[in-house]
Amino acid sequence: MDIIPGSKVDIVLDFDWLNEKIDVRRAVVYDLNDKRIVTSQTAPPAGSYNVGKKVKITYLLMGKDGWVRYGINGRLIRIVPDYRLSGSETAQAIEIIPEPGREFFNLRLFYRLQPPLDCGLALFLKKEKMNILNISLGGVKFTHSKDYPIVPKSRLNLTLQIDEQNYDIEAEAMRVSSVSGRMRRELEAVAVKFLNLDKKTQDLLSIKIKEIERKMLYKEAYAED
Repeated sequence: MDIIPGSKVDIVLDFDWLNEKIDVRRAVVYDLNDKRIVTSQTAPPAGSYNVGKKVKITYLLMGKDGWVRYGINGRLIRIVPDYRLSGSETAQAIEIIPEPGREFFNLRLFYRLQPPLDCGLALFLKKEKMNILNISLGGVKFTHSKDYPIVPKSRLNLTLQIDEQNYDIEAEAMRVSSVSGRMRRELEAVAVKFLNLDKKTQDLLSIKIKEIERKMLYKEAYAED
């Protein structure tokens, strides 16, 4: 494994795509092998309600182009009240059964930006341009005609355009809701999760989101009264 005893990790205890929430808590690795990983109790502490649930242990690893965060999926099986560290020293710990392998993970997945028009970001569904309500590295929310309703859990083939370059993305519809205002009878709001966003596309989208955010903050800071 890439992590060793003493490694600092961020443990994702709750990963709620539907409500766009993420619960990340810091910990330190105490011991590990292929069958289990023991870490310090998280800060803030994990509770008994977390036992038995799926979690993700994330950590930073230096790559060719800088630091990259990876994640190991697993299941938290118990909270140890008096894990022995050395000699008579004990501490509270959590024990996780890991799944094989690792995957690229970005904690900014849930940061959602409401992009302005003509910002260099566009979204297409079946070659029809959608109106983006908000977007993150993990998914996008857009308006869509009720004439062709989208069903939650359905798979969609989207085209994300970043500075006039097209990237094909498969997505899953997580939530469909109504919109307010005069277009509420014609449009629905669809929140989708990206399924196959490779690291290159994710990096490009991350750079674009940060660029748009900087420009929006600049305009806000220097806006005329």
